Amino acid sequence: MRFCDRCGQSVRKNKPSAQEAKRQEIEELKNERLNRKKRLAEKEAKQARNKKRKKKNSNGFVFVIVVLLIAILSMIIGYNIFAGGTGKKVSPSASPNAISTVSPASSPSADVSKKGYTEIKIGSVTCPYPAAFHSNTTTGNEKLNLTDAFGGASMIVSQEAKMGEPKDIMAEYASRCDEITYSRAGSDWYAITSIDDGVVTHRKCVVRSGLAVYYDFSYNADSASAEKYTEQIEYIDANFK
Repeated sequence: MRFCDRCGQSVRKNKPSAQEAKRQEIEELKNERLNRKKRLAEKEAKQARNKKRKKKNSNGFVFVIVVLLIAILSMIIGYNIFAGGTGKKVSPSASPNAISTVSPASSPSADVSKKGYTEIKIGSVTCPYPAAFHSNTTTGNEKLNLTDAFGGASMIVSQEAKMGEPKDIMAEYASRCDEITYSRAGSDWYAITSIDDGVVTHRKCVVRSGLAVYYDFSYNADSASAEKYTEQIEYIDANFK
């Protein structure tokens, strides 16, 4: 059919005019430009998301590394404080089983490390000592040589062969002291405090099977830390056994 049987208009498709063709071309270019901008915006948004995700993963990795370093540092510090971190070495002249450091996990008393003390084992005798004291080189019968750098106190733990009753051994030691302020003896131990030239020295000794293990805790009577040292001696005496 060339014409509509109702309206009489031609049913053939007319070719668009030059103006119409130009308008369509402009619309196509406009749509293409909009689509290109849209694709570019989507690409930039995707790149931003990837960059943010990478940064987040990087921050998480750094956080894990920091936590691990803190954990390792805490373990090292804890070991130095509570597991014999004074750096003391056993003297070559001492027997292999003469002295050993007891770690907090195997300590006979669970609250030793919490109170600021560390323990050593000399034969069958357990000896606590202030963890803050500095360890020095031992000589002769000494098993432990410690000093308090802040208050001037010292603590020396020794071991030697001794026969006899504890009270007789204590009397022998007392004969060499200027002034005795305290003395007491038990079935296998004795404790005695003396003052010589303004220096207070307290000794507790445990005697078993002909072997005496004792510690000497000394400090100046006029020391500002005298009260603290007295409390430390009381604690060590109660757990030196």
